Amino acid sequence: HNNRPIQGRYSPGSAFKPLDALIALQNGVVDPTTTFYCPGFYMAGRHRVKCEHIDKNVALSYGIARSCNTYFCHIFSKLITKNGYGQQRQTYDKWQEQVRKFGIGDTLGIDLPFEKSSKLFTSVDYDKMHGKRWGNTTIISLAIGQGELLTTPLQMANIMAVIANRGYYIKPHLVKGIGNKKLIRKKYTEKHYAGIEQRHFGPVIDGMQDAVNASWGTAIESRIPGIVMCGKTGTVQNNKGKNHSVFIGFAPRDNPKIAIAVIVENGGYGGAYAAPIASYITEKYLRDTISPSRKGSMEWIRSKNLLPELKPPSMPKPLKPVDPQKSVAPPNKNAVVTTLKKQVNKSL
Repeated sequence: HNNRPIQGRYSPGSAFKPLDALIALQNGVVDPTTTFYCPGFYMAGRHRVKCEHIDKNVALSYGIARSCNTYFCHIFSKLITKNGYGQQRQTYDKWQEQVRKFGIGDTLGIDLPFEKSSKLFTSVDYDKMHGKRWGNTTIISLAIGQGELLTTPLQMANIMAVIANRGYYIKPHLVKGIGNKKLIRKKYTEKHYAGIEQRHFGPVIDGMQDAVNASWGTAIESRIPGIVMCGKTGTVQNNKGKNHSVFIGFAPRDNPKIAIAVIVENGGYGGAYAAPIASYITEKYLRDTISPSRKGSMEWIRSKNLLPELKPPSMPKPLKPVDPQKSVAPPNKNAVVTTLKKQVNKSL
């Protein structure tokens, strides 16, 4: 069986946007007040990337809360072209190296067997796909967490751990301690820094807080009374069926105690199922109970069958009955030999 938290690989979708925002801030291609106009789409060459809203002028925090595809396509394009169009391959490699510092592109090294690595292309991989004729418009899907990018749910939660810690993560592990002294292996206590200055986390966390708690946020139905949860929804395209519902987050905003990632396969929009489920798990973890005002919605989700619909197995087509009057007789070997003899005699 597939241990999905460490073996399932999914596109993070829009849940990847906070990471992209941090890298853009660190590289100075935008600041928190930089705005881009959103008409409801972004044109990457001849390719049109749809946005779910028409929000006109969008800045960073609002772009995260509203999950504006147009905004994030703009900042990704600026990132990849910041050193000039002739240097896009080299600039892309610097971008993907920064992404890897969040624990993406390899395994995290959890103390469980058979953990799968995530998928993140280098420029050499794209050369094999497209030759040398590729650039920011070719790989624009990465701006919204799609394309040649696959992560495990654990790695998605780890992105949230980096943001919750304002810049670092510790390798996740299940073993609390070894022996009477409860010793922890050194590799599970070391801090792995993502290379992002602390000052850049505030605007990104503001947007993630608004995504859950503001009236315009994409996860407004998942806010927890008395707990400030910060998060990001994702709706991941699925070529084999209904889209996957994704939510990643952490709580509380200050002195956080939990980082979480929820994926509901074939669950559709990220705010529909993944975000509420994450909020119930978070509240239960922090308070050991669910607020009375939220128990009704929790029971409603619990009653839903979120398993994908299974198609009935196709039955083999019945064989057509054979008419004994029209049945074909087996070939006569002697007839073949006779025909060959006639052909030989004619040729002589």
